[in-house]
Amino acid sequence: MTREFMGSKAIRYPISPLKLPRDGMLVRFEADETERGALAGELDISAVETFVGDLRVLPWRAEGVRVTGRVAATVVQLSVVSLEPLRQTITEPFEMIFVPEGSKLARIDQPGEQELYIDPEGEDPPEVYAGHTIDLGPYLVEALALALDPYPREADAVFDRVDTDPDPDARPPSAFEALVSLVPRDDENKN
Repeated sequence: MTREFMGSKAIRYPISPLKLPRDGMLVRFEADETERGALAGELDISAVETFVGDLRVLPWRAEGVRVTGRVAATVVQLSVVSLEPLRQTITEPFEMIFVPEGSKLARIDQPGEQELYIDPEGEDPPEVYAGHTIDLGPYLVEALALALDPYPREADAVFDRVDTDPDPDARPPSAFEALVSLVPRDDENKN
């Protein structure tokens, strides 16, 4: 069964893993204006001004492919403090291993039949691809998305507290005080 990566649809960059040179091949991906606009919409940010992947594609263990390099981008996000546009430059290392569908290298050895063992410090298992191409686009986008600052703000930005309570010393009436006002008093019943 193939694990299909359901990632970005904004960027597509297929490569062929067939007949790779032993020392690998260099590839460079650079997103055009249309791709950057679609990517900004997909990532829900103001703009992606540049998006580049400088990669080396190498053979890995006879039938696999190892892709290493870096992803670099200039993005514009809104500051969470001032809501002003904030430009950021991101440079992230990139490394992925791909194996063809049905490869023995894709299987993860498990210590027990019903147990799933994941080493948080270990390497990620290889990604499985089908056919004669690997689409690196969604993986490059994933690397960028994980590198984005979830709370972008200017270096000197300070979020000041805003007091919306006009009388902070006054306390709201308790629920019991509200109930007491609904119960008739004895002197009201005598009349």
